[in-house]
Amino acid sequence: MQGKRKLLRTWGVVFFSASVLVGMVMFIMMNWAYFEGYFFFGYSAPSDQTLPSLRCPLLMTTSETDAVTSSITNNTNRALDVLVRTEISYFGAATSDSVSYPIAAGETRKLTWDITSDNIVFGHLILARVFVYSSFTLPSRSGTCGTVVVDLPGLTGIQLFFIVLGFILVCMTAGWGLWFAGSRPLHAERMTAMRAMCILTGAVLLGILAGCTGWWGLGLLCTVASVLMILVVVGYYIQRS
Repeated sequence: MQGKRKLLRTWGVVFFSASVLVGMVMFIMMNWAYFEGYFFFGYSAPSDQTLPSLRCPLLMTTSETDAVTSSITNNTNRALDVLVRTEISYFGAATSDSVSYPIAAGETRKLTWDITSDNIVFGHLILARVFVYSSFTLPSRSGTCGTVVVDLPGLTGIQLFFIVLGFILVCMTAGWGLWFAGSRPLHAERMTAMRAMCILTGAVLLGILAGCTGWWGLGLLCTVASVLMILVVVGYYIQRS
């Protein structure tokens, strides 16, 4: 019976560790794209507000064409021509384009800019910055975003994202289930292990959320927390042995 419980715990740790390692790679890459986007384009005049509607694809593959998107709402009582400056990475540098978009009173207009593998910089990133100039009572807004590009023809970026996310969630669930099945009753040492697993689970899931939303500061904190917790766990068991 004890041998079976130990085997369950071992496989639980294996599955859980796989989910943590793959999850960390995933959210570090996604947050790295947004982090690079923040600094890649150099100085820009500060805007009145951020542009939360700016979105880059979560992931892309080299064979596909996708788009950077944003939306602008004219909540005034008159039609406006809103000037938008777009900068997108291109063959190691960046393109810059300024276009005036007519937007009727009360209308929300969605803007898209196509991106392909021609826009890759640093080997695996596509970066974008959008600045919306102030118009009438509308404040100026700006934002940056980034996408990781993977050389996997035959898949789209969104398919790859959900495949990897599914792998993480399945392995994490299996890891927790097997570990619990082999660890009852929970004594002090196993409670310590469970707390470490809870912290790593939270850090990985929050890191992925940060990568999806562009909150790279939160992603950085999740990376630090994950690495520190792994070092603490490894150090604990080395000292114990």
